[in-house]
Amino acid sequence: MHFLQRIPVPPKQIDEQRLIADFADHARRRNSFNLSMLFTIMALALMPFILTSVLPFFLVLRVSPVVLCIIAIAIILFFVVIKSVIKSKKKQNYNYYTVEDYKGYVVQRAIGSQVQELVYEPRFGLPMSVYKDLNVILNGNIYRTEDLITGKYHDVYFAQSDLVVQYESGNQDDNTYKLETYFKGRWIGIEYPKKFTGTVIIVENNFSYFPKRKDLERVELESIEFNRIFTVKSNDMHLVYYLLTPQFMERLMYLRQHAKGNVIACFKDGILNIFINNRQDSFEPNMRQINLMNDIQGFMYDFSLVSGLIEILKIDNNVYVQHDEETQYQQQYQNNPMPPMNNGF
Repeated sequence: MHFLQRIPVPPKQIDEQRLIADFADHARRRNSFNLSMLFTIMALALMPFILTSVLPFFLVLRVSPVVLCIIAIAIILFFVVIKSVIKSKKKQNYNYYTVEDYKGYVVQRAIGSQVQELVYEPRFGLPMSVYKDLNVILNGNIYRTEDLITGKYHDVYFAQSDLVVQYESGNQDDNTYKLETYFKGRWIGIEYPKKFTGTVIIVENNFSYFPKRKDLERVELESIEFNRIFTVKSNDMHLVYYLLTPQFMERLMYLRQHAKGNVIACFKDGILNIFINNRQDSFEPNMRQINLMNDIQGFMYDFSLVSGLIEILKIDNNVYVQHDEETQYQQQYQNNPMPPMNNGF
């Protein structure tokens, strides 16, 4: 559970006007760099055709090899000078704020008033050791993660980050190279209000990269619609009925409808882990059209996936506390040989 909590640091003092100006400059440079790369690739692709076209001309004019060497050296020197000028301009246009500063400012503006102990770490993510221990998605040989956000919402700790898991095989030299993406999207971890031991996994039926788990058994729920979309597996049948309340299943169905990708959920070690395989980065500002308010509103909507789940978990927990049924339900979960009935939704 320690990976959900980070040591909060005072937010960096930001001059908003300069931040936007610097971010726009970063965007302009990146777009110009992409354009330069495009022209370079086109020039390299056309070079053989240019050489074959120009060479006969030089042969007709009977240009000596020495002159050809001088022309080649002049062209090389020209490109070297251009490169040095570009480098010097980059050094002169040093920005005080980075892209990470901009993203951190957007996170603070979007959810800073709702989330306590908020920490944004752009170059970190949720740990690979926890991912492997959960064993809900195949392990690849490439693991990349970034944009870690942690905090406490309604007294519940959470963490989220972008995650890419891939498997690289073959060799580029003999044309057998293959890169298969097992997962690309968001990983959300939420400290569950109710204590439990055991494992419950909910996987979309059309997700292809769920590992074979002989330690888990399939559990059918009363909701036909839920069973049609998800497969539930667990090493404790009673725990399934204890955790998968009608409200939670409704929220998971809603999440699946709006996530634009596969949804995988795993209850383990007191934490609810949600994986959203939407093949997207969860928070990447628009580098082509800078708009701070649009980025803030976009991230507020993005965070609603996390806050909505926490609110459902808190509602479930409060219902049990208000009606004094938590202890009774726990006793049923621990002692009753038959699982309690689920009313569906």
